[in-house]
Amino acid sequence: MKTIIHKILGTAFLLMAVLFSPKVFANAAQPGIWNAGGTVFTVLYPEDSATFKKVQMQQERIYIQLYKGFAVVKGTYLFRNATGEKLNFKMGYPVNGIYYGGDADLNQVTLDSLSQFKIRAKNEWLPLQEKPNAEYGSIRNFSENWKVWEMAFAPNESQTVEVYFIVNTNEAGVRSGYNNERKNAFIYLLESGSVWHQPIEKGNFYVQLMDGLTPKDVQGLSSGFSFRYNEIHQLYSGTKTNFSPTPKDNLVATYYERNEHFVFDNALVQTENLFAKIDELSRMSLETLTYTKVAIGDPYEVETTFLGYLPMALTLFVIYAPFIIGFIVVVIFIWAIVKWNKIRRKKKGA
Repeated sequence: MKTIIHKILGTAFLLMAVLFSPKVFANAAQPGIWNAGGTVFTVLYPEDSATFKKVQMQQERIYIQLYKGFAVVKGTYLFRNATGEKLNFKMGYPVNGIYYGGDADLNQVTLDSLSQFKIRAKNEWLPLQEKPNAEYGSIRNFSENWKVWEMAFAPNESQTVEVYFIVNTNEAGVRSGYNNERKNAFIYLLESGSVWHQPIEKGNFYVQLMDGLTPKDVQGLSSGFSFRYNEIHQLYSGTKTNFSPTPKDNLVATYYERNEHFVFDNALVQTENLFAKIDELSRMSLETLTYTKVAIGDPYEVETTFLGYLPMALTLFVIYAPFIIGFIVVVIFIWAIVKWNKIRRKKKGA
């Protein structure tokens, strides 16, 4: 009788151990940043992707101005044809799509929020065409239309390319487990730069707070840029040298709070003035400014709340309640058998 009881108890405890293993169930959603405004490090066009390895991104300077609800970006790149052959290729980005980047923490960028995009090479604005294209790599299309432009390099030629654009940062969410916060979020996906001839020799990154924003409004900036801060111009400055970009090199900024009444089109009306302001920033001698160390926070941090725990608690209850009740019933049943046997033995002894 004791052997049978021990087997029943052993089986019950083994079942409980398996059921409560954390591997049995996964998180509600991948932690990270969803639906952020931003862009890939260098936008791609799949048809000519093999050519990218022949072109090196030697240097780049990225200027970002954060506003309440949107961000304005200017990128200045020094490209070099690393071969002795003439290169002609297309670059582009989907008109309506999402780029899934990041690693353990998701960096999801909505590319359709990229507006007023323009590009200049050899001091001439390049015409943009709209062409059909399929999904590519980490990019998911919601339509087949891409904005596309042509690039041309003479053998061993170096040339400077400038891009301008505005993105909506107001629709993002930062998620960790069952906790979620609506924030403004901007992501510059440097990881996509791995398609180019490596390494990238030098990168300078500048993030300026506009629209009355202060460092207190910044929840977090990526830690891999050694950002320092200039209080006079409310400017963060960071650098990277001789690197081949991976997900950990993405530039992520979360800041301020989501504005339910924000209208992105109202910001786009100011495009000419906004681009003039970021040009003004790019013409400053930013390397000569005085910068100090400053806390940059964690862009992926989410406050844990009772409501965040509630869905998990309810889920666990629905999953495990029947087994817990069953276990209790088994224990009571075993206790009753043992008790009954004791009573029966006493009666026999009497």
